[in-house]
Amino acid sequence: MRNVVVDANVLVSFFVDRHPAQRDAADALLQQADAGEITAIVPQFILFEVTYVLQSQYGYAGERLASLIRAIIAFPGVQLIDDCPWKAVMEIWPDRLASLTDAALGAVALSNRYDAVATFDRKLSKRMQELGAAAYW
Repeated sequence: MRNVVVDANVLVSFFVDRHPAQRDAADALLQQADAGEITAIVPQFILFEVTYVLQSQYGYAGERLASLIRAIIAFPGVQLIDDCPWKAVMEIWPDRLASLTDAALGAVALSNRYDAVATFDRKLSKRMQELGAAAYW
């Protein structure tokens, strides 16, 4: 089974219909997780970013927001991790990846030898591949 690290933009696109093709791709990824074909790895800091984006950009709050976060946590095939290999992060950030969150995502993928990174950020996907992390799409 493939282990795929999931970026925040994938989960936001799953919950918010902001781009139909991305919504469909996110849905397909989570359906693969549900079917046991992949494990969708969601680092804790990504869940924090998803929460922030849903609150600040889309006005989600209270029980509506909490129910979405609970849905991510309970979704079959999704594994939440609280691992953040800070030494590896500091080897990537800020020179190779300017965003601390992106560097942490890359460090998690590389340090744990996960199979791929799922992100809709093309620039990040390219940079991840340059670091040695395969792209999911």
